Amino acid sequence: TYGDWYLPSKYELNLLYLQKSVVGGFIKNFYWSSTEGDADADVAWIQGFKDGYQLITFKHFYGDGVRAVRAF
Repeated sequence: TYGDWYLPSKYELNLLYLQKSVVGGFIKNFYWSSTEGDADADVAWIQGFKDGYQLITFKHFYGDGVRAVRAF
């Protein structure tokens, strides 16, 4: 019933990582962000929820999770 959900940016996803014990429900090791590579739309940033590591990778390379958010 809500239409304001979106995929968080790499900055917002890192904020979720920093508060993962409060937010909860993170079952995947990596989650996709909406932040794409500057020159290449085939790559995007992912966030590791095991160690907080962020990396840029090809979109077809990882089959990891997404975590939609609402404005916060």
